[in-house]
Amino acid sequence: MQYEDILQQNITELNNVYLLIGDEEYLMKEFIERFIKEFVDEKFKDFNFDMIDDKDSDFLTKLSNSIKQLPFMADRRITILNGTRLFTNQLKKAESEGLKNLLDDFAETSILLVKTTNQPDKRRKLYKTFKKTGRVLEFENLKYKVLDKWIEKKAEELGNKIDPKAVKLLEKMFNNNLQRLDSELEKISTYLGQQEVMTLEKVRQVISKDRLLKENIIFDFVDAIGKQNSEKALHLLKQMIDNGQSEIGLLMMVVRQIRLILQSKELYRQGKSPKQIANRLNQHPYPIKKCIKQSKNFSVAELEDMLERLLDSNIKLVTGEDKELELELLILELGQIVNKS
Repeated sequence: MQYEDILQQNITELNNVYLLIGDEEYLMKEFIERFIKEFVDEKFKDFNFDMIDDKDSDFLTKLSNSIKQLPFMADRRITILNGTRLFTNQLKKAESEGLKNLLDDFAETSILLVKTTNQPDKRRKLYKTFKKTGRVLEFENLKYKVLDKWIEKKAEELGNKIDPKAVKLLEKMFNNNLQRLDSELEKISTYLGQQEVMTLEKVRQVISKDRLLKENIIFDFVDAIGKQNSEKALHLLKQMIDNGQSEIGLLMMVVRQIRLILQSKELYRQGKSPKQIANRLNQHPYPIKKCIKQSKNFSVAELEDMLERLLDSNIKLVTGEDKELELELLILELGQIVNKS
C-alpha cells in the first residue's frame, strides 16, 4: 500500500501536507493512529500535536495557529484536520479560499494530515492546491487478494495463522467491512489462543452462528410492519428476545435496516442499479436487492417517521424498566405510521 512507505520514513523526509481521501475510513483511521505513534513523541505531545475539526466555525484560525507554531524539542509539529465539510457545499467559499492560502504559504516546520471521506472534484482549485503542496493518499475498499492478505496479516498480528478457506468464509460473512472483520478476528484469536491455526471449522465454531438467521428475521420483522401484520411482528420480537437478543441491540438492528431501506429507496429512485447502491453504501448486493424490494412497502415520509420514532424509543429503552413492553408498543406505533398513508 502506498501509505505503508510513509511510516518507514524519517520525520524530516516527510511531505508537509497529506490529503487522505476515500471510502475506507477504517484504514484511514488506522494510518493516522500509526502516524501519530511513529512521529509524535508522547512526552511532548501537548506541545507538538493538534486535532482540529472543520465543523468548528473558527477552524481556520485554529489551523493557522497550529501550523505556524514552532515545534518543541522536535523537528516537526503535526496537525490533523478532520474534513467533515471539506469538498462539499457546506464549506463556505471564504473558508475554501482561506484554506488554500494556508496551503500556499505552508510552514516548513509543520506537517498537516487532512482526512475526509467526501469525494473531491479534482478540477477544483482546492484539490489542485493540495496536490501541488503535498501528497494525496487514496484509501479505497479492499477487495480480492488485497483483502485476503489484510485478513492474513491481521491474524498474524494477533499471533495466529489462518487457512485460505477460513479467510473466504469471513469475507462471505462480513464482506469487506474491516471494522467488523477486525473485531471477529480478535474474538476468534481470544477464543482459540495464540499460535493456534484459524481453520475453517474452528472459525465456524466461534463466529456468530446465528448472524444470517438474525438478518433474515430482521427482514421478516420489518416486512411484517410494512404489511401491517402486527401479530407476526410481535411473534418475531418474542422469538428474537427468547434467543438472547437484547432489546437495545434489537432496536439498533431495526434502525440499521430502516436506514438501509431509506438509502436504497432514494438511490434507486435516482436511477442507481443495485450493484451501484451496494458499492455506495459499502454493502453486499444481496441485502441491497432485498432492501429495494422491501422499500416498496413504505413511502420516504413513513421511513423518516419510523426512524424518528425508533430514536425516541432508544431513549425510553435506556431509561425505562419494562424494555420488552416498550418494544411491543413501538411495533404497534410503527404499524400506525404505515397505516396513515
